[in-house]
Amino acid sequence: MKTRVRLLSLSVWITSVLLCAAGLLVVVGVFNATLGWDIFGPKVEAFLYGIFGSCMALAGVGVALTLVLGIHEVVSSVRGISEGRDEEARRKSEAPRKAYLESMMFIALLLAAVIAVLAMLNAGIQRHRSKVFKKLASEQMEHFGAKIRKLVGPLERPPRDHVPQEIYDMMNTLDDLSFVQRATLYIPDPEDKSAMWGYTAWREYRIEDGFARFFIAKDFERAMQSAVGGEGDALVKQNGAIGFTWYYPVATDDGVIAIMRLDGNPRENFREYPLGS
Repeated sequence: MKTRVRLLSLSVWITSVLLCAAGLLVVVGVFNATLGWDIFGPKVEAFLYGIFGSCMALAGVGVALTLVLGIHEVVSSVRGISEGRDEEARRKSEAPRKAYLESMMFIALLLAAVIAVLAMLNAGIQRHRSKVFKKLASEQMEHFGAKIRKLVGPLERPPRDHVPQEIYDMMNTLDDLSFVQRATLYIPDPEDKSAMWGYTAWREYRIEDGFARFFIAKDFERAMQSAVGGEGDALVKQNGAIGFTWYYPVATDDGVIAIMRLDGNPRENFREYPLGS
């Protein structure tokens, strides 16, 4: 009898640990997806999925074993129950209930602590990856800066169609960089300071594609407008914010003639990307 009880207790304890581990992974996964954390790389995520699946499989076996042993113990206990023992069992039932509540509170506090620690860790990783992306973006833009100035300089007015093939090729080249999701070229409106023109190489080259005109309304648009007007502090502030967007002012002796914006690829693993390549 005592051997079966010890086996039942061990089964319950191991199953509880496995279920708690699986529950912790589920909670971390929910926060990871909801808050867009970037703590775990693809290999780590695959490893954690494997641990979760293993925990659930072993917990299933533990639940089945616990159920079988529990039923057996209940049947054995019923045979020897008396009225006095039944009353004593009811008095002692309060102790397990209190222990259960304390255990649940401990698990809740543990989950809250884990989420807080992971949130702080994610913030640090995001800052690091943002710096890596912006270093890569600035290096590439310094490399292509002279070419972009040469292409944009002759434009007297942003074309709505028949964009020069070389401008398209330049934009497409930037889009093909693994750490870049989209490159956008902004040119100020020569007739209206409250407007700008934007161009992206979003599909294969077509002569009907060209720059699109828009009025300045958003913070980053006002920052670009200020940079074109000779005040670059707002654009520097935009580049200094944590994120995966980089603004490069295309400048000549006459001032800033255009802004190139690079939006980072969220699927790029900036942890392993070699700097300067």
